Amino acid sequence: MALDWLKQRLNQPSGNRRNDRIDAEVMMIAQRFSRPPYRGVVYDEENRDWLVIPDYALPDRFQERHCDLLIVFPETYPETPPIGFYTDRRLPLRNGQYDPHATGRAYYGAPDLTDQGWHWYCVHMDMNAAGSWQPQADHRRSDNLWTFLNMVREVLTTDH
Repeated sequence: MALDWLKQRLNQPSGNRRNDRIDAEVMMIAQRFSRPPYRGVVYDEENRDWLVIPDYALPDRFQERHCDLLIVFPETYPETPPIGFYTDRRLPLRNGQYDPHATGRAYYGAPDLTDQGWHWYCVHMDMNAAGSWQPQADHRRSDNLWTFLNMVREVLTTDH
């Protein structure tokens, strides 16, 4: 088709912006997660589709102390935040119950990775609400991967 060149040209910068943004944000958080007790970060350097934080430290309310934490980046990142996050196993709380955010199967269009051994935690932002996800051009300013990881910590720490 005559417009294929235009599609390719328009799509290329967007993909590069997404990849550059994810690279910059991963490098930004890698400094923190490369110090003990953490073991660094692993991410999809080819497509920038996912990030794993091995041995992510869990809050005291869990029976276990660590898990592997997976974040899947949407195609439209950073304009759209990740939809939830995943842990490498089902994590019981100290009281024997399970966190209600840990639904196992994914919702809201997040990939269902239960067959691959990942358990989904619901962290869904209402994009129309005040104070919702609003990334800036500068990756070091909110909203970014730090913002999302703060939400992850909040969900893992609280009972509601």
